[in-house]
Amino acid sequence: STQSHGGLIDCKMSASSSYKKLEIKRFPRSTVRQTAEGRYWKRFKNVVLRKEISAVTSVDFNPVAPHDFAVASSTRIAIYNGKTSSVRKTIGRFKDIVYTGTWRRDGKLMVGGDATGVVKVFDMSTRSVLREFKGHQGALRAARFTLDNLHIVSCSDDKSVRFWDLGTGDSLRSWDAHTDYIRSLSLNPTSTDVFATGSYDHTVRLWDTRTSNNESVLTMDHGAPVESTLIFPGGGIAVSVGGLQMKIWDILGGGRLLQTVSNHQKTITQVAMDGSHSRLLTGSLDGHVKCYNVKDYKVTHSIMYPGPVVALGIAPDNTHMVVGMNDGSLSIRRRQIQVAEEAEQQVRKSAQRAGSYRYFLRGQSHQASESDHQVESKRKVRLGEFDKFLKKFQYLNALDAALETRQPVVVVSMFQELIQRDGLKIALSGRDELTLEPLLSFLIKHITNPRYAALLIDVSNVLFDLYAPVMGQSMVVDEMFVRLQSRIAGEVRLQKQMYGLLGVLDMLMSAASNAHPATANPGLDQTMDITAI
Repeated sequence: STQSHGGLIDCKMSASSSYKKLEIKRFPRSTVRQTAEGRYWKRFKNVVLRKEISAVTSVDFNPVAPHDFAVASSTRIAIYNGKTSSVRKTIGRFKDIVYTGTWRRDGKLMVGGDATGVVKVFDMSTRSVLREFKGHQGALRAARFTLDNLHIVSCSDDKSVRFWDLGTGDSLRSWDAHTDYIRSLSLNPTSTDVFATGSYDHTVRLWDTRTSNNESVLTMDHGAPVESTLIFPGGGIAVSVGGLQMKIWDILGGGRLLQTVSNHQKTITQVAMDGSHSRLLTGSLDGHVKCYNVKDYKVTHSIMYPGPVVALGIAPDNTHMVVGMNDGSLSIRRRQIQVAEEAEQQVRKSAQRAGSYRYFLRGQSHQASESDHQVESKRKVRLGEFDKFLKKFQYLNALDAALETRQPVVVVSMFQELIQRDGLKIALSGRDELTLEPLLSFLIKHITNPRYAALLIDVSNVLFDLYAPVMGQSMVVDEMFVRLQSRIAGEVRLQKQMYGLLGVLDMLMSAASNAHPATANPGLDQTMDITAI
């Protein structure tokens, strides 16, 4: 008897010592690599979607912290709080559609204009009208304060550009060299007297208030109606967008074209630069905002919106990105910056205090050289909850523990292990309403995932066979079984449609290859003219 008991103990000890942890199934990595630029734009997580009265025509950020932003729509300008993204105040002293509303550099004044052509200057503390400049005969499309804060430049659909004195309200200069509507205005950040305008006459013109004639000092042909312009902080490079293209111009080089970029499918309506001056952003009627690196003007990230983008702005501290659409939708994306926490972490990293956790772990990342003698040590294997139940052959509890992790890969690996142990039916049977619900929820959510579909379909078949005789005893379970069945039926319909589409593509490819047979020389590239199909 003693020997038999001793043999049983030895058997249990050998079984426990030879137990292998559940092997988590590994799937191929996605071919899409997450770049540093992609991770940066992904941090704009807090998305607030608001609805304006009509199409958003302008977005402009206050240069002064906390960087409130003005949104022009219909006959008003709404001022949004830079911290809460809620409307702080509204300026509604307009008689027609407002097309522009921009801040002065000190954030105390704002200039705006509507379809009547009147330029209005507002005191932002009281929202009262300080000045009204009348002279334009068409809708006012853009107006900005100059760098000295004492003058205003405005442009209109009457094809004219005007230079106003803020103190007296007089029109000091007027230019009418454009032959079509003027839709954009950008100031030179290095000069009070130089600015650029973009017009539907396909030209970008550079103006200087110090000249005596009515002509622009520089003219650049964009080749399409110009929707928006921008001048780099150094004042030597200008950007124009319109049609499907964004063009980069060398101002100091006499208006020489540096580069042409075309990445949108519809008209580009807006161009902006982020607060670090290292990224360009363009918005288009195709519903996309694309981000470019100013070093090579290549697209680093793309954000899709539910409607055509007609207004775009980004905060000077890169914490907010606001996009306005022509259906009145306003998207506000916010990125959290915890400066104090980052500074504290840097201090902690630089100083290793004795007795601290980092002090205890010092040297663990050191790589041993070939001449060093390495001492191997076996660490105790820590088992998860599902591994503990699996070790005791408690398959039902092991599956429940795997479901509690909410990790699909762990649950799928558990199913695979149970199938190999011939314990899947044991783990699925004998369940009540409470234990069936998380299992069915997992199947409903992941059964259409191509990575797990083959395995989960087998599991669903076993589940149907086990609980078909007792259907009708619980309304919750019955409803979830119906949802699972409809999910599978929907996936089958989709697969049939995809096979039909694949057949159509095969026919097109076959027709193309027959219309353009391969050349006799195998070294030549084989080309296909899609337009001939």
